[in-house]
Amino acid sequence: MISDKRLAGIWHKLECNERLDREDGRAILESHDLLGIGYMADRMRAKRAGETVTFVGNFHVCYTNICQHNCRYCIFRKNPDDPGAFTLNLEQIKTLAQECRKDKFPEILLMGGINPQLSFDFFVEVLRQVKREIPEIHILGFSPVEIDHFARETGLPLEGVAKILKESGLTAITGGGAEIFSPRIRKQLGCENKISGDRWLEIMETAHRHGISSNACILYGAGETPDERLEHLEKIREVQGRTGGFTHILPFAFSAPDYPHTTGHDDLKMIALCRLYLDNFTHVRAYWSHLGLKGAQMALVFGADDLNGLKQKGRIIHSSGGQPGSATTQEAMIAVIKDAGRIPAQRDILFNIIQTYA
Repeated sequence: MISDKRLAGIWHKLECNERLDREDGRAILESHDLLGIGYMADRMRAKRAGETVTFVGNFHVCYTNICQHNCRYCIFRKNPDDPGAFTLNLEQIKTLAQECRKDKFPEILLMGGINPQLSFDFFVEVLRQVKREIPEIHILGFSPVEIDHFARETGLPLEGVAKILKESGLTAITGGGAEIFSPRIRKQLGCENKISGDRWLEIMETAHRHGISSNACILYGAGETPDERLEHLEKIREVQGRTGGFTHILPFAFSAPDYPHTTGHDDLKMIALCRLYLDNFTHVRAYWSHLGLKGAQMALVFGADDLNGLKQKGRIIHSSGGQPGSATTQEAMIAVIKDAGRIPAQRDILFNIIQTYA
């Protein structure tokens, strides 16, 4: 199954439960033995996550596309006076949240730009009112970029911000703003004025200590070196070792229209690398809205065990240059999972199984 001799040594380490190092990761990224990489990743997926493939019924609410940052490749942000700029008020957000309840989704995602008009107190009230009206809902909201903004706005330490958000009803934060930790690439992407990779990690670790879970992300395909990818994953692995607060890892490709896109091999190798390198992660998500359902289905034999969510509301566009996210049906999700020989299951934000579709 493995034709690359370098991979054979890596497989021996994995069978002996040894942690992969930088040289191993570099060998995976440089290898052309895609089937061998897939074989290793699929075996580790079976060992760590089993045969169940999960998805989540989620409902996205974008509360504003006005943002004070100006990342070079972001096609989401607007200035306040730009055509199409919007900001939702509390009542509008609550109305959208009621749609989430009507559709019986277990999770609502609140996200948007850094709009100075929206205060920390406003978001605290949003959390409290949504949780009061829909107490059973899990609220996924904000990212370390927003958390940093809240701390700067209020003068509170990160611990204080995290405590208030948790008490107000926040279940988890997103991995947004991670991009890739390399300062060189962050400068190239024009996002060096946002928080640094080290600040992102600090905020995640603080959130985890206060009972707020999160996902981890890595953006790839923006001109980074193999070592820059691996350094990013190593830092995430270190935080996970201390907190256990990351529910899963999400690799996604940089896809600005005027930038070379990644190849199918690279996409599958990154899914596999996350599975093999992050030995303290149970779940690896294939981002179907970037890969397409067919591509995400292929990722299931390269280490992935989760296919993300079904639905979103509002205009969500990734600052990586991706197109607006789309929706799919539960039936389509179940069909592609079963076709791959796996067991479909709907989960909540914390990866608790809600229903299995045998």
